Amino acid sequence: MEIKINLFEDQFQRLASKEGVELKKEYEPSYSKLITFMPGADYNEDLRVKSLLLKIPYKEQMISVEYKVGDAQLGLFSCYFKNGITISDFKIDYRSHFLRLIFKNKKILRIRSEDKNLKRFLENRLIENHLETIARKSLFTPEIEGVKNENYLISAFYTLSFEDKEKVLEPMVKLYKDIIDWALD
Repeated sequence: MEIKINLFEDQFQRLASKEGVELKKEYEPSYSKLITFMPGADYNEDLRVKSLLLKIPYKEQMISVEYKVGDAQLGLFSCYFKNGITISDFKIDYRSHFLRLIFKNKKILRIRSEDKNLKRFLENRLIENHLETIARKSLFTPEIEGVKNENYLISAFYTLSFEDKEKVLEPMVKLYKDIIDWALD
């Protein structure tokens, strides 16, 4: 039985080594559930990676990073703030492709927040971490939200169906660390 290597495994392994954490992998049969096999066809018994998961501790907070790389092709991030730490609610999403055609100079990633300082901070971080550039050059369309429920939660998800998908992992982790730094200051 062979385990097929995924495009993101090396990148996740480097990040796990850099952060000093363990990379967790979940496997599934390598045939796609979307393909119907004819009766009598030779089934593939190999495995492929279904998901890659990192739990990165940073300043007493835990950043969870999961890439579902089987059929789903999603990037998921989350971080629950501990110790009663909270900031204003915010949402980062993207402008539609039609608006991008009309307003070429507008930023692709759109930030909504009542807190003007937080909004300015996030705008700067998206530019400095090159996420705005990646969104401008490819179809990187994240949805990132910071919301206070019982604890403050920052969650993000995006599809991995865009050209520069290998360039997003580390800038997203850096963005989460920057937001934690902002919350602690």
